Amino acid sequence: MRLWVITSPDDFASEYDDIEEMFRRGLTRLILDKRSRSGGYVGADEYERWLLGLPMEFRDRIWLQGTPDMAEQLDVRGCICDARLLVGTVPERWKRMNCIAKVLNPEDFARLPEWVSGALVGPVFQPLSALGPVDALGMDFVKSAYGCENGATSLPLILSGGVDVDSIDEFHKMAPAGVASLGGVWNYADPVNAFVKLNRSCGNSPL
Repeated sequence: MRLWVITSPDDFASEYDDIEEMFRRGLTRLILDKRSRSGGYVGADEYERWLLGLPMEFRDRIWLQGTPDMAEQLDVRGCICDARLLVGTVPERWKRMNCIAKVLNPEDFARLPEWVSGALVGPVFQPLSALGPVDALGMDFVKSAYGCENGATSLPLILSGGVDVDSIDEFHKMAPAGVASLGGVWNYADPVNAFVKLNRSCGNSPL
């Protein structure tokens, strides 16, 4: 089960050092998702400034929260894109990108086109990074709605929401292709060590 780490929404002093060390210790999937300084969605210019803090060699392990065009412009591996933007007629160039659809309900999931690379589904449980209660899908709902348990869907599922070492066994029961964690890594004083433990709990060997 692949572990995807979501960046902290706000920048902090040791962020680049921590992320580089995670890459060196086995991180293969980073979701770049930042809070805009001006409010609203983060633009390509802000993402570009952030990416300049990391060596270019790591861009092939980064998916940004945005559009396929933005991912292509910034030369990263792919994007996490709102499922509703991917339904219907889209530019042909989008279909050549590694595009993960962000879905919040089975209705959006059912409408996804075949060309998308996977689906980021959640929150399954209460997100560890949330400041207040969040409506979570729940494990039983995810199993039945998306067919995780019996492999009913061939589209790789990445589950998010409440992913940490204490809950990882529950995620294993759903047998997704991967899980995505924010608070399960960044809520700890030593996020690199938290990543290593969580990655090992997912069944991946540290480098």
